[in-house]
Amino acid sequence: MYKTIKNVIIVAIILCSIVVVVFTLKIQHIEVNGNNKLSDIEIASSIFEKETDKSALIFWAKEKFGKHKKINFVNDYYVRWVSPFSIIIDVHEKPSIAYVRRDLKNVYFDKDGIINDITETKDPKLLEVIGVNFKKYEKGTKLEAKDMRIVNAIINISSSIYDNKLPAKYLEIAQNGEMSVFIGNVTVLLGDTKNIEIKLQRLSDIYGEISDLKGTLDLSNASENMLDEQYIFKKSE
Repeated sequence: MYKTIKNVIIVAIILCSIVVVVFTLKIQHIEVNGNNKLSDIEIASSIFEKETDKSALIFWAKEKFGKHKKINFVNDYYVRWVSPFSIIIDVHEKPSIAYVRRDLKNVYFDKDGIINDITETKDPKLLEVIGVNFKKYEKGTKLEAKDMRIVNAIINISSSIYDNKLPAKYLEIAQNGEMSVFIGNVTVLLGDTKNIEIKLQRLSDIYGEISDLKGTLDLSNASENMLDEQYIFKKSE
């Protein structure tokens, strides 16, 4: 009887020791790849908010069964285990879709309308938005203006141009709130924010037919029931 109790105690001690070792085993080395807008330290700090988060077992369980934490400028991240003490985090950042000029710098924003970069470097592949003033021009903040309908329209238009890979150079916002997009040699009149999704769909449908032409496509009165051939395209010399 005494021997059995002694064996049980020994086994219990061994199991407890294993549990203690496993739970105190911490990730020591963190390598981050694919990050340009945030530093390695900022990425790691966002994922490991507390020191206990670095427990290899706890972190493994969260990765296996939990949801990834939301990080500014990041679509998602993937973790590769090198060893119980070392991981590699592959970051997939949210791309910039357009920019505005401010104080001789280019202020870039993503599909969520979040400013994700401010630089003197100009990306000729992206749309430039002109004729609008935002309330803030700080990295990590969301675009805001007096008329939020204009802001939402700018984000929708920029996203559509980016997704459809249209070679647009400028999105101009007039003082009366009407919008025009300049794509190659074609000026597209979008009018105000009304039916903006329909206008963008029509632009996507029609542009392939007029991409080699020079002129103005008027989509300002686009409606759900209008056919593509009913829209007016005026050629210019």
